[in-house]
Amino acid sequence: MRRRVLIVLAALVLAGFSGISMLLYTRGVDQRAVDGRRAVSVLLATKQIPAGTTAAQIRKAKLARTVVMPAGTVPEGALTSLDPALDSLRLTSDLAPQQLVMRGLFSSSVSNSASTVGVPDEQLGISVEVSMAPGVAEKVTAGDRVTVFVTYPRDARASDQQTRVLIPAATVISITSGQPADVRPAPTPTRSTRTASAQSYPVTLAVDQQNATRLVHAAQTAEIYLGLIGEGAQVTPSAAVNYDSLWPKETP
Repeated sequence: MRRRVLIVLAALVLAGFSGISMLLYTRGVDQRAVDGRRAVSVLLATKQIPAGTTAAQIRKAKLARTVVMPAGTVPEGALTSLDPALDSLRLTSDLAPQQLVMRGLFSSSVSNSASTVGVPDEQLGISVEVSMAPGVAEKVTAGDRVTVFVTYPRDARASDQQTRVLIPAATVISITSGQPADVRPAPTPTRSTRTASAQSYPVTLAVDQQNATRLVHAAQTAEIYLGLIGEGAQVTPSAAVNYDSLWPKETP
């Protein structure tokens, strides 16, 4: 019996030595990784952390881990720990896996994303697809004032369609344009041949609530076109133009 006890004790001692040896080896690997230079501990994100997450949530969920890096490679502002003083601060942007946790990424308030992308106060940013000829779309840029025209119903015969001003003036927040090969063709397979040379471009416009609703409905039922507003131009609502009224009546 005594012999068995001694054997068990010896096994425990050997296990303890093994654990200590492994710990020392791991620390040695970290130290060798910094190639003899001064080492510092920093925090890396263990997974994608969305903007708005507080420092307290990151610490509680263990979303960051400590690693050893050469001091010369660590940028200023890298956090070595999440101090409780940062608990109420929130990330201002997403943190990618293995990204350094920086002090500058935290703020006491997260800015309104609407104002960040340029949506004016008391207006809505509405994204739709508009039809324009290649070469014209490239001249439309963020900040331009445009008139929104619609031709409706979208898939009707030309003789059954009408065109009119939908929104006299709207502000372009963004537009995706490029050479014809770089843009996405219009999704409607039944577009008539009269618009075959046009391309479809995603655009985001700043409008009020009433016009936002009209614009969304038009996106589902009509072809949408933009017209750049020149200096001094005054665009007002007008009667619809159809196949019969396309040409002004001749005076006798």
